[in-house]
Amino acid sequence: MTSPTTIPAPATPYATLSLPNRGRAHYALGVLLLAYVFSIMDRQVLSLLVGPIQQSLHVNDAWMGMLHGFTFAAFYSLAGLPIARLIDRGNRRLIIIVGIGLWCLATAASGLASEFWHLLLARVGVAVGEAVLLPGAVSLISDLFVVEKRGRALGVFGAGGPVGVGGGLLATGLVLGYFSTYPLTLPWLGTLAPWQTTLMSIGLPGLIVLFLMLGVPEPRRDRVPRTTATAIAANVPLKEVLAFLRANRRTFLAIVVGMGCYNAAVYGGGAWVPSYLVREFGWTYAKAGTVMGLIMCVSSPLGVLGASWLGEYWRRRGVANGNLRVAICASLLLPLCATPLLLAPTATMAMPFLALSAGLWVCLFGIGPALIVDIAPAPMRGQFIALYTGILNLLGVGIGPLAIGVITDYVLVDPAAIRYSILIVTLIACALACPLLFCARHSFKTTVRHAGEWRPATHNI
Repeated sequence: MTSPTTIPAPATPYATLSLPNRGRAHYALGVLLLAYVFSIMDRQVLSLLVGPIQQSLHVNDAWMGMLHGFTFAAFYSLAGLPIARLIDRGNRRLIIIVGIGLWCLATAASGLASEFWHLLLARVGVAVGEAVLLPGAVSLISDLFVVEKRGRALGVFGAGGPVGVGGGLLATGLVLGYFSTYPLTLPWLGTLAPWQTTLMSIGLPGLIVLFLMLGVPEPRRDRVPRTTATAIAANVPLKEVLAFLRANRRTFLAIVVGMGCYNAAVYGGGAWVPSYLVREFGWTYAKAGTVMGLIMCVSSPLGVLGASWLGEYWRRRGVANGNLRVAICASLLLPLCATPLLLAPTATMAMPFLALSAGLWVCLFGIGPALIVDIAPAPMRGQFIALYTGILNLLGVGIGPLAIGVITDYVLVDPAAIRYSILIVTLIACALACPLLFCARHSFKTTVRHAGEWRPATHNI
């Protein structure tokens, strides 16, 4: 019997399969990390283009919240589960390559939009493409590294998120500033608005990662002949996935909904704080992007790596739900840092709290997927990661930015009151996240044991 205070190694045939050599595994981790950076950059770019797009396409904060949040989240979630079924059964490297190509080209195509619905359709393409990466990458990394090193590897991969946020803000600020001074004119298209050129400039370079992915190993394909383990992994019926979910619904619901609420504060703040700096302190969007980008490039990786280290430290000391404990602490600390950030009388006084908030915004980027890997059987990880990211995006990306825009336009009825809208959403979201995550403490250990002991009820090999 496994001790309830320790995380068991998977007691399934999958743990005995050979792993690629260390060099190939670390190359794969580096490429997937770079892909995650570009993914978040392409997702984040709109946060600095709110003002220019509103002026050009004549839309209010609520519609920008819909574009930046709900539309992306809805299609990301709809595409996620069928894509995850493919990931759990097929060639993950090839699927990720297709996703990268789609989201990069869709981001670049956003720069050709001349009406709001053009931009909306392009963002749908970005959402569907990016729905591939997280379940595919987490599934690959889980197969490439042994259990003892998996948490650290996922933490390093998770660091790509904050690097993408910071790098995206910095790059967007610099590119927007440049093309605001030197507009680009192209044959047949004429002179492009600075926000259009910025979208094209941020989207196209990500295609480089597509070629780097060709060197990433695919353990399923490389394991020849086909083993019993891989045959089982490819033939887990959907009803067995749903049965495991039902049996462990308390843990999954508490973690997924709790993390979703937390991310409503994260993505709401990330989407609208640049506009807060512009409206409250008179900054330009280029300056807001440059300053926020520099701050996040430093504080955000420290936040995500520090959180992953703390989770692993608690786990080594026998705390099975160490990662969950980190998530609970983050939901308590974020309001304490966001409140002085949003109520600061000057930009100088706001900056230290922006640095602290930035670290907390992203500190669960590695912790969240690691939690799902702990509680999901190996052949189902892609599907459970997709379920996790889908709900996370609906609650976080979908509701957070949209709620702030709606409160600003229809409740406070004052664009200058954006700071209060962000604060309201942050406080409510964290007040919901903390007790939900706290409720998962005890059932978490049982679900980890169930995942380690899981065997397929029926399969055809």
